[in-house]
This record gives sequence, C-alpha cells and structure tokens, in this order.
Amino acid sequence: MTQLTLVIGNKNYSSWSLRFWLLMKQLGLKFNEIRISLYNNLDYASKIRQYSPSGKVPVLLHDTQTVWDSLVICEYLAETFPALQCWPEDKVARAFARSISAEMHSGFQNLRQNMPMNCRTKYPGKGLAPGVQQDIDRITNIWQESRQEFGNGGNFLFGNFA
Repeated sequence: MTQLTLVIGNKNYSSWSLRFWLLMKQLGLKFNEIRISLYNNLDYASKIRQYSPSGKVPVLLHDTQTVWDSLVICEYLAETFPALQCWPEDKVARAFARSISAEMHSGFQNLRQNMPMNCRTKYPGKGLAPGVQQDIDRITNIWQESRQEFGNGGNFLFGNFA
C-alpha cells in the first residue's frame, strides 16, 4: 500500500495549505499530515526544506516521490488516482478548470499582498488597496462563469466533485 503525506502550514493562515488538505479530504484519500508552524517559528523555511527544495508548502510525499508545487500536486493526484476525477471529465470544462486554477495560482497579487488569509478573525474594509477590488471582481466572475457554464450537476464550481 502506498503512503501519502501532505506537508502544510497552518490551515487557518495558509490558503495554499488549506486548499490541498481540502482537496485530498474531498477525494477521500487517506494521508498523513505534517504541519509546520509558519508564523510561530522563525526557522520555518529550513523545516520545510527538509521535505521540499522550494522551502514552501504544500508538499506532497508519496512513497519516494516529492511533489512541491500546488498545481503539480493536482496533476499528480489526478494521474495517480484517475478514478477519483480530480479534474472535470468533460474536455472543455477540464481546460477551463485548469486555466482558472493557473490564474489563481499565479495571479491576484493585489489581493494576496493586502488581504492575507486569517479564518479566525474579521477585518471589514481593511486592505482594500488599489487593485484589490479588481482582483475580487475577477474571482467573483470566475466563480459565476464556472457555475453558469459547468455547474449544473451539483453544488461545486463544476457541478459534482468526483
């Protein structure tokens, strides 16, 4: 039996970590979790580098394989567990899903810089710097378009999930 381990930061503050933890849970995968505190430890990057050459989370460990980029983790899981349907089955929907995932992965810098994730508190209006509203509007548009074009089969952006 193969062993999956997900190396992540705190799910409350690290959206990158939370995303892949949620994905693997939703797919029903059994995995171990190694959580490295990102903000209570000044030496967190060196701890992450024990698992990943980039010094960033998330990192997927699968037997002897190390996968350290979030989009590549999605692709790796999709290839390793094809029956779980990590991506939409329809070719057009899958291309759209991959495109918006890449955009989310590399974009929205104004939002990232000015409104960091913290699920435990609220800061109404804080961080609404120039460019942030445009990022929020684009994300809202992505979600609406995904639901309108591909979401008929369920409650997720592309309908059913797996």
